[in-house]
Amino acid sequence: MNAASPSLVHELRPRIMEKRTRLQAAAQTVSAEYVNELLAEIDSALQRIDNGSYGICEVCKDTIEADRLQQNPFERFCLDHLDPQQRRAHEKDLQLATQIQSQLLPGRDIKTQIWAAHYRYQPAGIVGGDYCEIVPSADGASLFFALGDVTGKGVAASLLMAHLSAIFRSLLSLDLPLAEMMVRANRLFCESTPATHYATLVAGRANGSGRGEVNVDLCSAGHCRPLVLRRDGTEKVDSTGLPLGLFYDGRYTIRRIALDLRDSLVLYSDGITEAEDPDGDMYGEDRFIGCMRRHEGRDAIAIADGVLSDVARFRRAAPQQDDMTLLLLWRHAHNN
Repeated sequence: MNAASPSLVHELRPRIMEKRTRLQAAAQTVSAEYVNELLAEIDSALQRIDNGSYGICEVCKDTIEADRLQQNPFERFCLDHLDPQQRRAHEKDLQLATQIQSQLLPGRDIKTQIWAAHYRYQPAGIVGGDYCEIVPSADGASLFFALGDVTGKGVAASLLMAHLSAIFRSLLSLDLPLAEMMVRANRLFCESTPATHYATLVAGRANGSGRGEVNVDLCSAGHCRPLVLRRDGTEKVDSTGLPLGLFYDGRYTIRRIALDLRDSLVLYSDGITEAEDPDGDMYGEDRFIGCMRRHEGRDAIAIADGVLSDVARFRRAAPQQDDMTLLLLWRHAHNN
């Protein structure tokens, strides 16, 4: 029997107190019976926090899922002990969350005049907290791409992923330089999410059309380091900034990378490299690179299939613990 973690209690108690204050302020607009019912629910949650039983299912005495407590701080039952009506409502919410998240994800294969991208998104549950974006410019001259990982798992993480997607899609409409876009995205994320939440992220813009230089501007905000697969080796691109949401005045440096026709840029989430086998050993960056090298010369679909299959073989009977996302970017045409 384990109560909610101290960090979760520390996060949720102020939210519960805020709901009590707002309810009292709005007491004149609803019936007294309804207000008293809600106040009793709030006070019961605060009492469970005080006596150390908060987050424990009242039926089986097991721990209530953390993401469900984040959604509803007054939850008293784990998923296994919802009544039929609650279970149906929960299933409908999950179906809706899955539908919304699938609509937020980009097309799996995207091409511009020069660039092509392919990604795979494999959440650990029904929905996930990995973020993936691929957006060509209106004139086809550039391609914005991003891959990130928000704190948490499940539905709560998917809500943060949707929020991050909304931020970047709004900023893309302003046609900002990549560095300024990252600064603004960080500020908006700081202003609109709890202080305990943040997102690691790699974002970039592949430039070049029928005229001028062809290159990729890249910014890594505390995320797994991107890999550049070249004919003569693998380049690892270190992070250039802190995760989004940690500090309001975050600064982000842009690196410019040249990609030849046979080179590829690879972005990924740590659900791949930190996958564990039954003995607790991690898949690791070296094995990840080696797997991609073994599939060198094949198309992006075959490379992605090869990586995910190799991770599954490595895990054997161990379950997938975290979301896995893989994005490959490459040039498919000369710049004439």
